[in-house]
Parts: sequence; structure tokens; C-alpha cells
Amino acid sequence: MPTRFLLCRDDRWFPAGFMREMVRERLGVEPDEIDGSHSVMLSRARELADRLESYLL
Repeated sequence: MPTRFLLCRDDRWFPAGFMREMVRERLGVEPDEIDGSHSVMLSRARELADRLESYLL
């Protein structure tokens, strides 16, 4: 099953540097990144929706 991880660069709960390492180590994938914080679905809803839709193509 293809796996993707969308990392929020401005997340202070799960800092980007920590998550990059964790995703590479545990999932074995390079994370995609998006501007936004822990609640990216509220602060950047359109950008998030566009990114998720792009994964379908």
C-alpha cells in the first residue's frame, strides 16, 4: 500500500525536524511538506484540500 506523510512545517506540537526524522526512520518515506501548524485543516483548508486531491492523480 503506498504511504505518504504530509508534514506541517509550522507545527509546534510535533516540530518539523523531529517529524522528518521519525517519518524517514519509521515509515521509510520522504515526507511531503506544507506550510501551516497543527490545525492545518483550519488555517489552510484550500491548500490542504488541493494537496490531498493531487495525491489521487
